[in-house]
Amino acid sequence: MHSVAEMINAALGRKPEVDLFQLVVECSMVITTIKEDFHLTFSLWSKATKKAITEEWSLTFSSLGMARDVLKNKTIFADLTMADFEAGLYLVCKVYRNGNLLLEKAANSMAAAMNNKDPKYRRPFFVSMASLKDIGFNNFVEKECTPGREFAIRAPTQENIFSTIPGMVLDNKLDETKQVMEAKQVVVNICMRNATLKSTCSRNDGELEGVVVSRKLHFPAVFNPAEERNDLFVWLNTGKFLQGTKKAALNVQIVAKVFLENGQQVMKSIRCLGNPDPQDEYVSSVYYHNNTPPWDEILSLKVDPELLEKAHIQFVVYHSSTNKKQGTPLSFGWLKLTSDKGAIVNDKKHMISTFKLSSRLQEIKNCKYMHLGGEKNLKVRKGEEIICYTKLLSTLKTHNPTLYPLLKKDRNMQIISHYLKQFVRSPFDPKDMKIFMKLLLNNFFEMLQDPNAQSVHQLVLEALIFVFSNLGHDEEKMLKMYMESVFHFNRVHTVLLDLEIKMLKKLLERIEIPLLALTKSFHWLTEVIVRSFGLSKEDGLGNIRASLTVLCKLVSQLLSRDSDIKRTSTLAKGQRNVIKVLPVALVSMQKVFDGKELAEIAVMIVKSINADRKNDVARLNLLRVLAEDMIFKNDSREVFYPLLVDLLSEFLVPKGKSVDRCYLSTQILKKLIGFIEGKEGSQDSKGETKIKNPTISDGLRPADEAAGLILKFLPVLAPLASATLKLLKAREKPGMLAQPSKMVLALCKKPSRTKSTQLEMDSVLSFLTMCKIVPESGLLKYIDSFEHEKQRLKFVGTLLEVQYLALKLNVFPEVWVVITTLQMEVIAKVHGLLGPLLCGIAKGEDFGESHEKVLSTFFRVGFELLKHRDLRVEEMNKKRRKLVETQFGTDLRPSIRGAIEQLWNTLGERKICFIKALVPSLFDILLTRLQDVDEKDEAKAVIASGGVPGPPPKSSKSPRKAHVSKEMRAAQKMCMDMYYSLIIAEYQYTKTITKIERYTIDELSCIIHETQGRGELFYKILKEDLTMRFKTDTEHTKLPGEIFLKQVGRLFDLMSSLLRFPTTAIYEDERTSNALSLMEYLRKPDENGNIRKEMYFRYVQYLVNLHAELKNYQEAGITQLLEVDMLEWSEDIVEARGKFPREKECERKERLLQIANSFFSNGQDWERAISMCERLASYYRHKIFNYEKLSSVLIQEAELFRQIAKQHRFYPSYYRVCFHGDFPEEVDGSEYVYRGGRMEKVMNFCQRIKRKYPRAKLVMRWDAKPKDLQDNKQVICIVTLKLPSCGVITAKGLASEDVKASEPIRSNKYVTEPVAEYLENDKRMVFVYDKPEQKGGKKPQNEFKDLWVRQKFILTDTSFPTVRRRMKVVRKQEIMVTPIENAANLIAEKNSQLLKEMQKVRDASQLAKAAQASDTVNLLADTNSMALHSAGASMQSLPTIGAVAGTTDPAQTAPPKQVQVNTLSSLLQGTIDAAVNGGTKLFCEAFLVPEYKKAHTDAEDLERIEGLRKMLNHQMEVLRDGLILFGEVCPTAYKPLLDHLTKTYGGMIKQIQKYCSV
Repeated sequence: MHSVAEMINAALGRKPEVDLFQLVVECSMVITTIKEDFHLTFSLWSKATKKAITEEWSLTFSSLGMARDVLKNKTIFADLTMADFEAGLYLVCKVYRNGNLLLEKAANSMAAAMNNKDPKYRRPFFVSMASLKDIGFNNFVEKECTPGREFAIRAPTQENIFSTIPGMVLDNKLDETKQVMEAKQVVVNICMRNATLKSTCSRNDGELEGVVVSRKLHFPAVFNPAEERNDLFVWLNTGKFLQGTKKAALNVQIVAKVFLENGQQVMKSIRCLGNPDPQDEYVSSVYYHNNTPPWDEILSLKVDPELLEKAHIQFVVYHSSTNKKQGTPLSFGWLKLTSDKGAIVNDKKHMISTFKLSSRLQEIKNCKYMHLGGEKNLKVRKGEEIICYTKLLSTLKTHNPTLYPLLKKDRNMQIISHYLKQFVRSPFDPKDMKIFMKLLLNNFFEMLQDPNAQSVHQLVLEALIFVFSNLGHDEEKMLKMYMESVFHFNRVHTVLLDLEIKMLKKLLERIEIPLLALTKSFHWLTEVIVRSFGLSKEDGLGNIRASLTVLCKLVSQLLSRDSDIKRTSTLAKGQRNVIKVLPVALVSMQKVFDGKELAEIAVMIVKSINADRKNDVARLNLLRVLAEDMIFKNDSREVFYPLLVDLLSEFLVPKGKSVDRCYLSTQILKKLIGFIEGKEGSQDSKGETKIKNPTISDGLRPADEAAGLILKFLPVLAPLASATLKLLKAREKPGMLAQPSKMVLALCKKPSRTKSTQLEMDSVLSFLTMCKIVPESGLLKYIDSFEHEKQRLKFVGTLLEVQYLALKLNVFPEVWVVITTLQMEVIAKVHGLLGPLLCGIAKGEDFGESHEKVLSTFFRVGFELLKHRDLRVEEMNKKRRKLVETQFGTDLRPSIRGAIEQLWNTLGERKICFIKALVPSLFDILLTRLQDVDEKDEAKAVIASGGVPGPPPKSSKSPRKAHVSKEMRAAQKMCMDMYYSLIIAEYQYTKTITKIERYTIDELSCIIHETQGRGELFYKILKEDLTMRFKTDTEHTKLPGEIFLKQVGRLFDLMSSLLRFPTTAIYEDERTSNALSLMEYLRKPDENGNIRKEMYFRYVQYLVNLHAELKNYQEAGITQLLEVDMLEWSEDIVEARGKFPREKECERKERLLQIANSFFSNGQDWERAISMCERLASYYRHKIFNYEKLSSVLIQEAELFRQIAKQHRFYPSYYRVCFHGDFPEEVDGSEYVYRGGRMEKVMNFCQRIKRKYPRAKLVMRWDAKPKDLQDNKQVICIVTLKLPSCGVITAKGLASEDVKASEPIRSNKYVTEPVAEYLENDKRMVFVYDKPEQKGGKKPQNEFKDLWVRQKFILTDTSFPTVRRRMKVVRKQEIMVTPIENAANLIAEKNSQLLKEMQKVRDASQLAKAAQASDTVNLLADTNSMALHSAGASMQSLPTIGAVAGTTDPAQTAPPKQVQVNTLSSLLQGTIDAAVNGGTKLFCEAFLVPEYKKAHTDAEDLERIEGLRKMLNHQMEVLRDGLILFGEVCPTAYKPLLDHLTKTYGGMIKQIQKYCSV
């Protein structure tokens, strides 16, 4: 949705001259079948307010549909604004019949129309309206009269809603309206002008002069005070009238007239129905048989202002009849138009009482009712009233009783004094000020000029200050119009100036509140003084200058006052006020002072301003306004320049986050530079300023003259460079600086949406332009002018950094060809100029880090220029190339290259200092114009290999070097020479090349992670070039070139391997494995024992992020500890990396421990999270003594312990996966243990493997069958592994050191189940797979007798969890379990399950009992409370709380809490029933019978038999305890099951005793 302003601008192609539109409406025809005259009233309605916003315009049409007066069939709806159109305007036409009361009678015949005997009444007929937007007036284009528009016609279904039809149409509620068969159409012509009313009326030789003007029913926000208006509107709304003895409701008609108190009628005083000629009386329309007629008609009273105080409007009520020519008078009422003090009645609703009226109308003759006691003889008609509203739109009369005497011409100084005092104490009304500005100010200034009014001069000054200090934006616009078009007083200046000086002196002696108003109005008072002096014909220029100088000195004293005196807030606010308005005041004084004098005054005032951050913006704005004028004048320039330089140097650099002062300073500097270039403000021979706006590439001032002017402002260059640098750095770090405030943008007349990027461009452009204009000798001289070398070096470094960032960040859009060309020219100029200077610095003995930093920036600027698109002439189109060649004359790159080579050759042994800074820049040049490999080839390779990643297929678009221009080849050769010389320099002075190797690898890592194909191509080219250089370099034969290439190549291969696989969860294992291989290589110390820590940490974070994205939180935390364990609690600074800022090493370690803690907590590894908390707590307690952090981490640790005790955890499953067939080399034939996800089922795991290897066949067996291997190229065997207990692992001799270390904890009798369960699942590297085997040939009757179990134990080299989720199997061990051992193991496992579940039920039962006891206590307490409130209760009659536990009264016991016993019942039922029907019984029959004992007589066999017997006896005891527990806690519904199990258990005991009795 476009705003109105946008629509206007789009339509006109420009901004409209004025925000005013005049709508010309001409009604040409009304077509009906009714043979009567018509009254048409037109007005404009707003859709937003649902009300009319203009006066009504009326005209009369004959029964033939033609206007009675064709000269008055036009009107102008004046002064419409864009806001009015935006709200939605409708042209509304109300049509009244002028004839019979009844429509049927009016339509009978032509004779009825010609019959003059019947009375004529104005009767509601229909409404016609249309949206201006719908009829084509929505684009604000000036339109001539359009062809006649036919308006839609709607009539009310009931006459009493006639006045509300426009509102109904606007709300789209047409249910109560209808079409009118007798009315056909209303034809209207419309045109619109974008001009003032006066301009519109004077067009086309005054075609519209004399046309009726329909004004808006309110004053506009801004209007010319010279225009007068004096309208008092009376809305006749409705009324309530008594029917009396009449059978039907009345036909009410109102006649209104204006009378004076003496009974004299004011003739021609009412303008109604839009008639331009005032009438003697107003006659309302008639609503048929309606006691509450809804007229809604407007009267405009046109009464002489002098008579208005004594006037009132009289209403006479008539009952109209169809058979009487004149209606019957019923009652009357009146409304006094002014208050007792002479002010107009307030705009409000008036309920006018009516009085009985005799047939002779004696009651209203000579207005006797207005005389004292006149109402006593009147009879009130109770319940009857006339309702109307009044609205005053006058610049001559007011409602305000305080303001009213000040608008009169009376000169009674005593009365004026009283009301002036009252005026300045009353609340300021902006609306009144706008309306009565002309009349009020004229009276004030007349009093100042009147010698007889000296007694009130001081009060008049206070009143003027009160007015001027409270003006809003719109009022200030109007005051400016008043000063230009109305103000005519030529003797005010002397009086006003003397009064102001005296008042300011008094306030300086004692700071008081009036100071605020005086300082706010200072500029308007100055404007009045200067204008008054200009209108006077006296020769008093010297006196007025002297007085104004005194006034300015007093202002200067005010601004210089310290803020430590009493009432500092008033003083500080007054200072800020006067600083804000001083620019306007000083501009006004230009009419009195010459340029030099005014500049001296301005400098005096600005220098006197007390330094205050809150004053800075106002002070700079003052400087900005003064600079716009004073830098253009020769006589003021020399005085003003030094101040300008000082303040710009102070405020150009942003302080803190605010850029307001910097923004204002930059605007001043832009204006100044524009003047120096001759693009703005050049003066002609008469000294008048001419404003010119050429393009920036084209200066109008001669170069020598511009250079001379810029040298005076050269001290500004250093702060400008610093400011520009800070702004450019803020672009790289969002949030570093704030946006310009709306206040500052408003001061500079910039759009409120202006962003800080505009400030950056302005600052960079100013910097470039200054560097362009200043001669080379001047810039070098300025650099030498710094006292200390440190300052000189800092300035040179800032210059170079600004240039580098401006190039790197592309501050200006590419399409700004002229400005980007200027940028290249200036940066190349400064770069070439600083080259020889830096060569001298490079040879100096005191070469340090600051020198190194400056020289590094110089090189980076040169490299940015060499590769910048705006200097690559060979790639430009003809038009741009011509522009560049015209601007530069030649290719700039050879000279840039020469400056770089000259400085590089000067460095000598110091070249080694630039390895870190230059390697990235050198590689950037070498990378220029390399073609990228088609990145889609990798995805194609994965698809082609059936999901197995591998090298990309050979493409016809093989990696190659694209066409490179001659200049770029030269630049790349220079960079390669510099890189090789860095290798030589490091080896010569350190006998190693580890530093260049480290930074080479770092840069290669960055390149390959951006684009793999580009990185591989670049490495190939680099390797070929270095190999050739190492072989052909006979001077440096001892260079370890082969070792260097081998190290770099190995790391490059490892880094490349990370990018072979897509960044998806499917290739998690491969990515993890490659990352770990790279990390392992990086962690190996080189020949000097150094570890590549930074690169190692970078890949640790890569692996952490990989696990975190896949929600492998335990693995992410363990990986994070790899970096934590390599950091110390030291205060050494570590550089920023990724999301980590530059900080101390101890802070980095603390941060990483907190991150690891978060990972372990998310992964429910609360034990490791506790370990992180303990490490942090130790640091806080013993290292930094930060007890606030310590308390926080201890609270967190306590919560983790609570989680261990209460929260049940699910542990992941483990799978053995073996690959057979055509798989990649790294997995083919390999055997792995995979750690599944938490609660991941085996089917989900298989699907995950299948997605990775879609062509492979998955078999759920330990080994693949030969047929599977023959039929499928790829076979994957998957089995679920079990975790053998730590006891079993220890017994088999497979226990690791971690398992052995946990033995004391596991054997502790107080260890809870959650802790034991965690120990069983943590640090596992031994897994088992059970495979049952029947050794008997046929299927035995007892399956357990020959059931052997082959247990396959597999081991990994590292325990889970670790940094990876897939581990290779490193060892296997197979054990055969005998049938009797298998039976003992099964019974032991079942016993363990029963005991665990029984303990859970016991714990739950205890909690339920405790909860029941608590509820019982609460129940008893409630019972006691109710008993105490009952009649006759005593404390002795109440049970005690202590008796609750032993109570047997069910009414006093809370219901028991149920315990979940489903799992326990299932275990009991499965064990007991199985013991009877099979299971335990089969174990006894197989291994505890005499036959088995005879066959197995070895001591070992006998020991196994005895062990099985003891295990069965123990199971009987466990089952007995389980049944007892089940009987105690099970609900009633479980009683049948309990009985069944108890009975079955008895039979089971008898059977088992047969075998276990011995």
